[in-house]
Amino acid sequence: MSLGLCVGLAAGCGRSGLAELGQSSPISGDAGQDVELQAPLPELTPEDIPEEIVEEEEPPVLDVEPPDELSSPSCQPVDETCNGVDDDCNGAVDDLPSIPCAEGGAQYCVAGRWSECPQRCQACLPGSERICFVSFCSYWAVQTCAADGRAFGACRETHVPQVCESISLEHHDSPELEQCCIDAGYCCRDTFDLDGDGDRAEVLGDCDEVQCSL
Repeated sequence: MSLGLCVGLAAGCGRSGLAELGQSSPISGDAGQDVELQAPLPELTPEDIPEEIVEEEEPPVLDVEPPDELSSPSCQPVDETCNGVDDDCNGAVDDLPSIPCAEGGAQYCVAGRWSECPQRCQACLPGSERICFVSFCSYWAVQTCAADGRAFGACRETHVPQVCESISLEHHDSPELEQCCIDAGYCCRDTFDLDGDGDRAEVLGDCDEVQCSL
């Protein structure tokens, strides 16, 4: 072997050894400049990663007890009563039907208590009539008590009875016509305060079937 070949092989062997060690070796480039070669970095395997990086932190465990599906509900349904409480657990308080009253109307559950039956004779007996007086035509009219007994309806003009006809023609609506109404046996509104007590809404005459009994 010639001396030049041996030197070339020795030089090549030297460069390969540096590359395996991860060191760079300058070589001449095309432009006459030195080019530095870098050996590639080795790939990392899971065994090469530190243990404290590989392990993930586990989420904290909350100390909360799961709901007991078999536990009894807070509302125990029973029959609904009028007491201001949702006894039957349907979301409505005192949802009870009304109770009919013997004389009409009904009782209702209000604020946990049953209301009183309405009084059907607060002002007059339902359906009864009284004579009132108007300022036109016959000057004689009639009022009917409302079905709830709380008030009389409007005066409705009607024919004056014959016994009082001449007085209505002469005096029209007047104390004289009211007095004739009383004398004729009618129940008459005291429009002209014949008894002098200041109450012009009361009735005078035969009013047993009109007034509320005490």
